[in-house]
Amino acid sequence: MYRYLSFPSEDKEKQSWVADIFLKHQLFFPSRKSFNDPFDCVVPNLLDTPGVVVKRFAEQFVERKFPNASLEDKLANVSKLISVESLESLRLDVQKAVDAAGILCLSRPRDDILMWAHYADKHKGLCVEFDGSANCNFFGEAQQVEYVNYHPWPLDEEAERQMARAILTKSTHWAYEQEYRIIRPDGASNLIDFPEALLTGVIFGYLMPDNLRQIVTRWATEGRCRVAFFQARPRVGQFALDIVRIA
Repeated sequence: MYRYLSFPSEDKEKQSWVADIFLKHQLFFPSRKSFNDPFDCVVPNLLDTPGVVVKRFAEQFVERKFPNASLEDKLANVSKLISVESLESLRLDVQKAVDAAGILCLSRPRDDILMWAHYADKHKGLCVEFDGSANCNFFGEAQQVEYVNYHPWPLDEEAERQMARAILTKSTHWAYEQEYRIIRPDGASNLIDFPEALLTGVIFGYLMPDNLRQIVTRWATEGRCRVAFFQARPRVGQFALDIVRIA
């Protein structure tokens, strides 16, 4: 698993997030509100959900919630549940949970030139490598993002699953990211410990300034991180990168 990071010399907050990875073995879990895609992690308008789906959900919900109610009361509760106000209230509840979640975004490729451009300060940043094996108790929790053209809403699922679906569904425009996410409910904007042994490598962007590269190398040494160091280099004659081991 890879985490692309910008490392601008003038942004002390972002520098501190990088320092925490190496010195404290902690990762910053941002809120979706800081993401660059305004459509990301947004709960869709339930009023656009087909009426037959909403009605079926309401009937099943009422049957579970009020199994002994009279038929008249059940019909009344169904009507109330499918009202505009109720559907919007339900959407807002799920959106509130999504906004409160801490979301760590990871990627499978380490050499994607768009990822380096968009998330590593135009190739002036770095990319951190973690052991993402399925049996790992931290990065093994990462869930794959699904890329779709249509954003269906699972009304019949539990609220926790609805929250996860909102976080793990993105437009096909972003499919090149090959993204995985670790979700921490109510963990937005928190630093969270990870097992230091799972930090396995550092890749320097091919435009990363030497002085910033030296800072990261020093932090890795001070944090006693056992990592391999790599350098990203343009591949001759191609729009591509080679990732070369340097230490």
